[in-house]
Amino acid sequence: MIPALVAAALGLARPPPSTAPDGLCVEYFAIGSNMASRVFEGRRGIKPSAKRPAVALDHALTFDVPGAGFAEPAFAAISSRTGSECHGVLYTISPLDWLRLCASEAVPVAYVPAFLTVECYDGRRVEAVSLQAAPGLPRRRGGTDEPRPSARYLSLLRDGAAEAGLAPVWLEYLDRLEPAVGSTPAPLPAPPPRRNYEERYGATFV
Repeated sequence: MIPALVAAALGLARPPPSTAPDGLCVEYFAIGSNMASRVFEGRRGIKPSAKRPAVALDHALTFDVPGAGFAEPAFAAISSRTGSECHGVLYTISPLDWLRLCASEAVPVAYVPAFLTVECYDGRRVEAVSLQAAPGLPRRRGGTDEPRPSARYLSLLRDGAAEAGLAPVWLEYLDRLEPAVGSTPAPLPAPPPRRNYEERYGATFV
């Protein structure tokens, strides 16, 4: 049975939540760079069957998964925190893609699954799974108790949140986050595409 294989492969007490009676799909709540389609669908090659903006109450966005030195000092995770909320993207994916995602996210070394209930922006409540920091990871790095991500990584969160249509209050929150000093900078915006008349030999802009 596929859900049992998924659970066994990850050492879980129960399989990830599914909206299908036969357990052939997983509801994954992305709160980090996986919110951006160029990461989730492009880099990871995962094609979700559904994608919805949602919020997890009594949970918070944290950056307590260690990265790679000063260039990429920290990555996003979800944490239980009473009175807080964390917005993200709810993906419906296959169990095989869930396993691929876990492998790419270094589960269970860096992350472990976090089971939670999320509320879609249309009011529906869905049992889902997200990723939280694995127990035993060092929490204090670089002389600070609140590690910050790189500018590059933050740009992925902001782009993904805007692309998914997350609430303006969440977009503003992400915009207020400051990157770690000396970390990888955000990429420069792509230049606008050239128009046809600009590509003709001898064309001038007047």
